[in-house]
Amino acid sequence: MNKLILLACLIGILTSCSKKTNSPKNSGKDNESYAKARECRDSGHKDSAFIYYNSAKIKYKEVGDSLGVAQSLINMGRIQTDLGDYYGGIESLIEANSYSKDIKNPKIKEFLPGNYNTLGMASARLGNHKDALRYYLKALPYSEKKYQSIIYNNMGDSYSELGNYKEAIKMFHRSIEGSDSTNFARVINNLATAKFKLDDNYNPIPEYRKAIKIRIFQNDPTALNSSYASVSNYYLNKNKDSALFYAKKMLVSANSIKNPDDQLQALRKIIHIDKKNSSEYLKRFFSIHDSVNNSRYKAKNQFALIRADIAEAEAKNKELALNNLEKDNQAIYTNSAVGILCFVIISSIIYYKKRKELAVRKTELKYSKKVHDVVANGVYQIMTKIENHQDISRNETLDELEEVYNRSRNIAYDSSEENLEDDFSEKIRKLASYFKNEHTETYLAGNDPELWANVSTPIRSEIYNILREMLVNMKKHSKANRVILQFKKEQNRIGISYKDNGIGIQKKSFFKKGLQNAVSRIENINGDIIFDTETEKGLKINFSFPIS
Repeated sequence: MNKLILLACLIGILTSCSKKTNSPKNSGKDNESYAKARECRDSGHKDSAFIYYNSAKIKYKEVGDSLGVAQSLINMGRIQTDLGDYYGGIESLIEANSYSKDIKNPKIKEFLPGNYNTLGMASARLGNHKDALRYYLKALPYSEKKYQSIIYNNMGDSYSELGNYKEAIKMFHRSIEGSDSTNFARVINNLATAKFKLDDNYNPIPEYRKAIKIRIFQNDPTALNSSYASVSNYYLNKNKDSALFYAKKMLVSANSIKNPDDQLQALRKIIHIDKKNSSEYLKRFFSIHDSVNNSRYKAKNQFALIRADIAEAEAKNKELALNNLEKDNQAIYTNSAVGILCFVIISSIIYYKKRKELAVRKTELKYSKKVHDVVANGVYQIMTKIENHQDISRNETLDELEEVYNRSRNIAYDSSEENLEDDFSEKIRKLASYFKNEHTETYLAGNDPELWANVSTPIRSEIYNILREMLVNMKKHSKANRVILQFKKEQNRIGISYKDNGIGIQKKSFFKKGLQNAVSRIENINGDIIFDTETEKGLKINFSFPIS
């Protein structure tokens, strides 16, 4: 079923692209698929262009046209790189090089610089700047002077990322020669940054302003974002207000052109500078970050599936051709073998995709839970503490917000839990006190240090988050004015009773995400939980868990 859906999607893409191109123009040795691919690419339909380039590559292979194969693969690699599939792009571009061995061919010389430069950019975006420099150097001998200026600028960027600013400055000076106005603005901006990083007494602002003027005149908002980022970085340790001003200008510009990478870069700067309002920007950051990751993940899988499906179709066609040559008395055996092979391939693909989807869902649930615990509950706890205890100092609040921010940054490294090695009973006492105010009383019973002596740190972490979930749920939904938490130890188990006199369990709002997480956490530590479902008697929750 999944294969039929994918095939229908491919046919739909190809059909839609064909409808928008009235009369494909074949020039030179272009085959029909290559001409359609170019038209789809120029009209912005990169996914359709990728399919046609792949089809063109197959047809060029059939007639032994290595130049056509190389050109198709180069275009496929550029599309993959543009859409964030950097590893796939590198794979296609390297495969193109294997069909470009005839260096004396003038057509091969024409596309080699672009191929090596794209390889360099894809490697740089993956952080492999040494590999990027190696590809840029290979591009230079085949490049014209104007294109060399672009490559030298890219080399300067990689040297800067490696911290070799002296060599970066040399590359930028070489890049200025033969630059047009667009590359000139890029180079003077990058050159000023390299000089400032080499000598922090250097003032790059005049060069930055010159680049900004050129980019405003050219109406190039993407390039302007680079200038705003550079100016913001310069002011970061000199003038926080100026740094924040240019970071926000970058965010506005990035929003206007819907550039998610620049939006994320601007938000990182704002969160770092404006810690007072960091929680507001954190929400936007995570939303955009997740969207970018999802789109790039989909692009990567889309290209892999397209190539795999077309390769599978090729294999099936070859098998059918061979079957036609078989003797009649071998037909049944051959058809059975093909059927079994197809069944195994399709079953394997479906099984692999199901396993992959399950792994993705588990990962999404894991990090959704962490974001909820670290960011949402952490910020809500601080808000409640400020609301109920107005004598809290500003510095203490800022420290706690910074702790939430730092922990949120480390979510992907599974290091976002609090340090609960010290007096855990005091941690729980403080947690309960944050939710106590003139309208709500919180009481603790049995929360003695000895109770937690043999409880491991991971279990303490789970218990802390469970209790915080219940208190946050009480604050948001229950309208209670009295909360009681009772702790007791029975043999090798600890029992905890939560009671409040709020509105009780409401069927529509009971299983909020917080309480769902609480139930999940109790199950994770092999615990048992019981909800009192009697109405109009407040909420009662009893749960217990083994100490080890």
